[in-house]
Amino acid sequence: MPEVLSYECPFCRCEVRVGRSCPGCAKRQGRGSGVRVRKTWQQETAADGLDLPDSDFDYDEYVAREFGRLPSRRLGVPWYWWLLGLLALIAIILSWLGFH
Repeated sequence: MPEVLSYECPFCRCEVRVGRSCPGCAKRQGRGSGVRVRKTWQQETAADGLDLPDSDFDYDEYVAREFGRLPSRRLGVPWYWWLLGLLALIAIILSWLGFH
């Protein structure tokens, strides 16, 4: 037998079975009032027609358009850390070979 899933209504704190309308909210609005209750999974109509970016959004182009230039800072390790790592590696190899 499948498990019955339920959640707590965020408005009236009643326990609601998934796929059903909230009985607590329906009682408060009245069944015969003619008011259509929006289901929680439906989007607001205010979001219709928004010019949202597509999945092929280019972040670098967006930054150039909004801020006037491409990001110029290159992420990475500065040169002096590479030099320090190389010197430490040479010191480890020399100590391993027996040079003091």
